[in-house]
Amino acid sequence: MANYKINPEAVSGKPMRSERFFNLFFEKFPSLFLANLFFLPFNLVSIGIAALTYKLFGGLNIVAAAAVLPILNIGMSGVALICRYVCEGKDFSVFSAYKKGLKENAPRFVLHGLIFYAAFAVSWFSVTLYLNGTSSSALFWVPLVITALISIAFLFASYYMNVMTVTMDISLKDTYRNCALFSFGELKNNIFVTIGLLILSAVVFSIFYIVNNAAAVLLILGLLQLFIFPSLIQYIITFYIFDDMVAILDESRKKVRTEDEEDRTSRQPKLEREEAEDISRLTEGSRDEYIFYNGRMIKRSEVESMLESSNENTDE
Repeated sequence: MANYKINPEAVSGKPMRSERFFNLFFEKFPSLFLANLFFLPFNLVSIGIAALTYKLFGGLNIVAAAAVLPILNIGMSGVALICRYVCEGKDFSVFSAYKKGLKENAPRFVLHGLIFYAAFAVSWFSVTLYLNGTSSSALFWVPLVITALISIAFLFASYYMNVMTVTMDISLKDTYRNCALFSFGELKNNIFVTIGLLILSAVVFSIFYIVNNAAAVLLILGLLQLFIFPSLIQYIITFYIFDDMVAILDESRKKVRTEDEEDRTSRQPKLEREEAEDISRLTEGSRDEYIFYNGRMIKRSEVESMLESSNENTDE
């Protein structure tokens, strides 16, 4: 076989995405760990509520336990901002960033949490109902598949809610609309996020097979939930969607601003030669860029352009 060598220049420069993921994670792990510590009170309250539902229902009730999502999401407002700063490569105070995220975004994150919970509850009941129905009639596969696809689309959209809220200064209506568009418009990144979360889930479930002691399993999972999972989950989501999301939204906003400026310009009445001459006479000696004339603002360059055009026509 021929002796092939890797060209160093071909692999230098920007690292692979997976390499950047781990490099950034380990570099910023102290910040992510501190984010979990600040998130701890919300975690403890949620664990307490989940334990209460377990006692009230005489066992694990997934839908009842998931009612802690709005509470958890309040704390995620600070975690999401920290993960955004991490992915941007910023130097920042973790405490100040967490406090800022909580102060500025908590009300919206409560609403996001309520939406998460409602969507989860509806999806859970629907999928369970149709899945049980498939044993009696194959027709139930149709609504089951439709419900599953809708649930997946909402899952993809949910990746963007928290990140977009701490990044973009836009209305809730625009936030949810953009999330819906990104759910299928950025399919590649959504799949990357999902694969990352599935790998994390696989690692967690493998603990059940490696550790035989139930108490030890609960202890390990509890420690992971308290000190690792919140920021790690948000970091996975933010890392894979942030750059493209910001690039697309910034470009979209530039386009909207350009279209608005063109629309405003097209709606303005065209300046007449007599008006230009009158404005020039009235503002002689002034060099203000904008001139107020007959109830509207007119740019000086527009006046000068009209006068130059009139002079050229006269010379001809």
